[in-house]
Amino acid sequence: MSSQRNTMSGTQASVAAGTAAVLAGMAHAQGSDKIKVGMLGCGGRNNGAVRQCLQADPGVEVIAMADLFEHKVRSTRDSLAKEAADRVKVADDHMFWGYDCHEKLAQCEADLLLMATAPAFRGRQLMAAVKAGKHVFTEKPVATDVTGCREVMEASRLAAEKGLSIVAGTQRRHEFSRVELMKRIHEGAIGELVGGQCYWYGEGIWFRGASAGMSELDWQCENWYHFTWLSGDQICEQHIHNIDVLNWCFDGPPVKITALGGRQWRSTNEEQVRIAKEVCKKYNNGSEEGWEKYNGDIWDHIYAEFE
Repeated sequence: MSSQRNTMSGTQASVAAGTAAVLAGMAHAQGSDKIKVGMLGCGGRNNGAVRQCLQADPGVEVIAMADLFEHKVRSTRDSLAKEAADRVKVADDHMFWGYDCHEKLAQCEADLLLMATAPAFRGRQLMAAVKAGKHVFTEKPVATDVTGCREVMEASRLAAEKGLSIVAGTQRRHEFSRVELMKRIHEGAIGELVGGQCYWYGEGIWFRGASAGMSELDWQCENWYHFTWLSGDQICEQHIHNIDVLNWCFDGPPVKITALGGRQWRSTNEEQVRIAKEVCKKYNNGSEEGWEKYNGDIWDHIYAEFE
């Protein structure tokens, strides 16, 4: 993505912004040069975010990790400790897993929590962090349904009351070149905005089989991107970046949306279908009947008009 080939990419800048918010609001005010960080989610995105956080300030120390799966917590701790043993200090009693791991993480002594889990759980996880007095960097999207949105809005209100900072992973807002570009647009450099288009073309994404000992719910969470209730579909999960840029251009959201779309490639991709049938047999007494429900339900092409 060419827009991320600057000195600091948008993603790096958004994580750095979260670190800076803690510095401004808490660490320096208390006379400390250390920021204790906890990780909620030990997948690829949060492994990237914690590395960016370590780069953002030399005072960052990682002291806790949590994920639905134990093996991800342990492998993340081991790999990060090899890279930065003096700043990754996660004791055994500061590693948490399971569906309540966010509650346990929120009670540790971290100042800042980096949150990158399946979006469906973000609202309750954010609320737990704010109630525990934590600053938060949370990946986008922050919710997948109305209930989740209301949880996030309430957590944001409570955070403001407590003087806590929340920075979201809508990274374009923190990309230096794009901030300057938007400033010029709003100053009228290209005249009045009367319309625009944004696009996101992408390849397929991982689709994993079921490991030994996994429940069907565990497996869906492992493949959260492919299920609408967990991801909000690809528009919510990925295209939110460019939609956010359009909202930024026009200083607010649209008043009306008309959209259409469908599913074609994802239903016929041979490798994904093969995995879906294997998973179906695992949870359906060896039968492939009804395998389609294990193939995910998000769409793969969508068109929308915003007014």
